[in-house]
Amino acid sequence: MNKENILEVVNYIIEGHTIEETALYFNKSTSSIKKYLAKFRNKDSEFYNPVLVEKLSLAQAKIRLERTKLGGSVGKRTKTYDEFTARMYAEAYLSGLTLEELSLLSMIPVSSLHDMIRGIDDEELQRKIDNYISSRPIVETDGIKKEQWKR
Repeated sequence: MNKENILEVVNYIIEGHTIEETALYFNKSTSSIKKYLAKFRNKDSEFYNPVLVEKLSLAQAKIRLERTKLGGSVGKRTKTYDEFTARMYAEAYLSGLTLEELSLLSMIPVSSLHDMIRGIDDEELQRKIDNYISSRPIVETDGIKKEQWKR
């Protein structure tokens, strides 16, 4: 890759794009982009420009900080339900339906219903659920052992 192309890559990253985005944009592999950046950062290289190297470092540090700010949530699934839906299933459970019955009605796996109900941020409702579970027979509750229901 010639000097102009490497400068294009560097400027594209300085604009706030990741190495992966840059690789897609220039139709190159990420390892190739990293090699170009290594050439650019090398003080003995003909491509070296101290001002642009500093801008590049700052741009990449900013991207790292933005990703770190997410707390590792990149790639992790988030809730696919809202609070109202979770409360609706919790009330149906408290009214006497089992998680298996709710699962059959809603086409949601039992474990997901359990997580949904236990994920409600309402201490009073969680106490109601705790009391309801403790009043049921000691055998497995809805296919989930009682120990798993505990918070």
